Amino acid sequence: MKKPSALKMLKITLCIVMIFGAISCSEDANFIDADNQLQEETIINLNALRTASPITPWATPGSITVWDNNVGVLNTALWLPPNLGALPNYSFTQFPSYDFSPYYLNGETEYNPANYDVMAHFGYISPVAVTGAVVEFTFPQIKYFLPHMNNANQQRIYTVTNVDNQTVITCTTDLIVGMNPMFCFLVKVDCGKGKSGYATIWSDMKVNGVSVKGTIKNKVFECN
Repeated sequence: MKKPSALKMLKITLCIVMIFGAISCSEDANFIDADNQLQEETIINLNALRTASPITPWATPGSITVWDNNVGVLNTALWLPPNLGALPNYSFTQFPSYDFSPYYLNGETEYNPANYDVMAHFGYISPVAVTGAVVEFTFPQIKYFLPHMNNANQQRIYTVTNVDNQTVITCTTDLIVGMNPMFCFLVKVDCGKGKSGYATIWSDMKVNGVSVKGTIKNKVFECN
């Protein structure tokens, strides 16, 4: 049997190199495409964080509330804090049995809208009646809050837990079938936690450990 000539061996070697080179280039291309896709997704996510949620002026003639809802489950909206005229004689002592913690009162005894940045409203539509439901709200970037109540049916005892710099506000309450008396919070935003000029003030609501957020976007506040 004749041995391959040097020229033939060279051709075979070049073919092998070209084949492996093509495979390598293909893998590199896939890696680059995946990397570009990751970068694009990161940019999209950052842009989403830099989009402030709409805030409706309180009781302003002609103003239309912008709702962002998980239809049939949870209705959400943001308003500016009510002015003093909208809440005459509103004080933290109006419900004597309410356990007002200094954490979310910030040492106040009377409502002052200047001490809050936004009011977050949540209307939960329960499919069944629940006794002693544990309802949790995650507010990642707030300093303190005040529950806003219109009547005694909205009087709930809230507790506060900080986990990984997130504020989780929890209450245990009975739920009726359909729309429940609102959960509403006046909050002071902690703009110091973010460097982008925006703060995520709300990111989730859970009922007995199950998220009811659905497609609702995080509530984002523009600090600057």
